[in-house]
Amino acid sequence: MTRTQYLIILILTICVTSCGLKSDKKNFEHDYIKYWDKYSEQQLIDTLYSDTLKVGPDTEGGWTTRDFYKNTTQELINDLQKNKADGLYPMTEFNEVKIEKLPFGFAKAFSNEQTKKFLEIINDPVSFDWGETTYEPEYRIDFLKDDKVVASLTFGIQDMAIVKTEPDWPEFKRMKFGKIKPERYKDFVDIINEIEK
Repeated sequence: MTRTQYLIILILTICVTSCGLKSDKKNFEHDYIKYWDKYSEQQLIDTLYSDTLKVGPDTEGGWTTRDFYKNTTQELINDLQKNKADGLYPMTEFNEVKIEKLPFGFAKAFSNEQTKKFLEIINDPVSFDWGETTYEPEYRIDFLKDDKVVASLTFGIQDMAIVKTEPDWPEFKRMKFGKIKPERYKDFVDIINEIEK
């Protein structure tokens, strides 16, 4: 065997081996409880609109903010009615989730169970309230497919767990403007604390 033939065989062996390693990672399956199994369509609509009613008048006394939220809630409801399973974040296949504390903190991978808990919260539109999303990102979460980032989001726990997706609204409407409601905030923080240990 010539040296060239040996090198070709070696390169082909490495390529086949590395391709085989990538296929060992299974794609994540969204097998947690979905919002459409928790709430009837009417419960979902009532809850989403009740959040909008909490928004008071503008500083000038008008109601343009409430009108904006009402119109955007209707967009959300339309999206929820036509996009169920295909519209679950991150709306693409992935086989690993990593979290990094910003700017130079720990970096860890989620377990499958942590991924399920996390996605159950962020894929439930009832988990979120309308709110200001100006915040300092404290964490970044990357969804990966065969070690390549396919989606990302950032969030800040100090700011009542404001979550911001990349790309932003209106690509993923479930999060409204990304402020997690107090009743889901504890669940959200518990997941992060578990990962940080």
